[in-house]
Amino acid sequence: MTPSSPNPIRILHVDDEPDFAEMAADFLEGENERFDIETATTAADALATLDERSVDCIVSDYEMPGMHGIEFLERVRADHPDLPFILYTGKGSEEVASDAISAGVTDYLQKETGTDQYTILANRIANAVERARAEQSQQRHLSAIETAQEGISILDGGEFVYVNEAYADLYGYDREELLGEHWGLLYPDDDIETLREDILPRVEANGHWQGETIGLRADGTTFVENHRLATTEHGELVCTVLDAQSQYRQKQAIRELHNTARALIEASTAEEVANIAVDAVRDILDIPGNGLHLYDEAANGLDPVAWTDRTETLVGTPPTIGPGEGLAWKAYERGDPHVYDDVSTNSDRFSEDTPVRSQILLPLDDHGVHLLGATEPDAFDELDVSLAKTVATHTTAALDRVAREEELARQNERLSTFASIVSHDLRNPLNVAITRLELAREECDCRYHEDIDRALDRTASLLDDLHAYAEAGSATLDPELVDLAGLCETSWRHVDTGEATLVTETDQRVRADPSRLQELLGNLVRNAVTHGGDGVTVTVGDLPTGFYVADDGPGIPDDDRETVFERGYSTTEDGTGFGLAIVAELVTAHDWEIRATESDAGGARFEITGVDTSAASDC
Repeated sequence: MTPSSPNPIRILHVDDEPDFAEMAADFLEGENERFDIETATTAADALATLDERSVDCIVSDYEMPGMHGIEFLERVRADHPDLPFILYTGKGSEEVASDAISAGVTDYLQKETGTDQYTILANRIANAVERARAEQSQQRHLSAIETAQEGISILDGGEFVYVNEAYADLYGYDREELLGEHWGLLYPDDDIETLREDILPRVEANGHWQGETIGLRADGTTFVENHRLATTEHGELVCTVLDAQSQYRQKQAIRELHNTARALIEASTAEEVANIAVDAVRDILDIPGNGLHLYDEAANGLDPVAWTDRTETLVGTPPTIGPGEGLAWKAYERGDPHVYDDVSTNSDRFSEDTPVRSQILLPLDDHGVHLLGATEPDAFDELDVSLAKTVATHTTAALDRVAREEELARQNERLSTFASIVSHDLRNPLNVAITRLELAREECDCRYHEDIDRALDRTASLLDDLHAYAEAGSATLDPELVDLAGLCETSWRHVDTGEATLVTETDQRVRADPSRLQELLGNLVRNAVTHGGDGVTVTVGDLPTGFYVADDGPGIPDDDRETVFERGYSTTEDGTGFGLAIVAELVTAHDWEIRATESDAGGARFEITGVDTSAASDC
């Protein structure tokens, strides 16, 4: 076989005469460049080869030591029922041929003199392999059709030659009942003529057709079906059908679940999230029996938080589920959804006398589990499960957000307490010290007074900035539309700017908390004046999604641009290191982003992005 041969055919030739096997291999490879032949002198060696690697065809002699060809064939068929096997033997008899056919041989050929026999053998091998490959391909296609959610059938001469399970279920028949039947069985009498006289001619002319028809179920009920027809190159008709009502239900449910997702986004507590999820499953998915349990760390169990009236009718007040108790805990622990068609057959169920038969268990990460149940077995179809998983995904995301917000609220409460201590409890003794220093100066002149005064001023500045930093971290915002240029002017007037100059190149209105944004701008202005000097020029301008504050001072070294927002960073002896840290906290509180870079004049430039400037075009 040449290395570039397409679709190589791997052949295992078994013959107890090695010279004959090698000669046959040479002739066969000369007949077909796709052949790649390996030889074995015993059936045992051939079986060992099959255990190690796959082949496309076996060619075997009959009379061999240890195991003859029929015995070898039987061993092969036990593990490889569809592998092409050609018995190529010098011993020819009707008995051998009969035994070979009974054992499942693919072909039987007697050795003869001359080279023509190798041409025949090569053709037999190629044909056997191509047939096997075609059957494997067809089987793969049929397997794919079997797993499809659409109903799929194949008709020849108007009669069903194949239907998948979904197709038979759609019309309420067993598959075997439809095979050999005419397609007219599945349509009302009034619609058969339309299909025959209008739709089928269009399929024949165009090769395909798609539209809605009326299907007739075995029980006499009808339904609207989305129907697709297409012809194969052999003239067979392939029919694909979906229940239009089921599709409508899915689309409607998805639309309503969008509203549920919005409600979950607005929920402020885990209990509120749980109630929204339970109501959605009851009202949108039409599954009245459902309840949601959340994990309680203190109790080390899944506590019921929300459930429907139907659930309480079935099981009473839902119980707390402890570690190892029932299928719900198993699903929560493993983190995988589970669907049970009949929990009464499962020994791990929570209660032996439960009236619930069908159950869907949906873990919500480490938050808990959502339980859906019905008193009938096999009550939930694939659409129920798919939509329930969608609800669970939205619920999990909402619980994640609530958990984050609750933790943030706890942090903010601690920061608020800290800010109160800074502003009140520490400020009083500081004021006492400042007053005592003034009295001491009146009574005596001491060379240490100036050092004490500077230390007290430094402490007061630290307390002011520490209080501002704590408040920034726990900021509660009240956003509104703010005129950015006007607020810049206000901030400028509240900072000691000396001979510095403000340039505003913005007409934007931004959505922000006015007092917090003024504080942010004031800190950036103060930073520019502190590091750029009295003559510095500060410019505020627009960005596509925000604004920038730049100066023409000495700028920020490249290596420091990531650390300037960290608490304690300062390049001056009397700096507290809180100014830009406060800016960063206020930016975060607004859900904005900030980065430090270089201005056009070589100074510092702070870019604030992610700002809602959409209202600017309305001004």
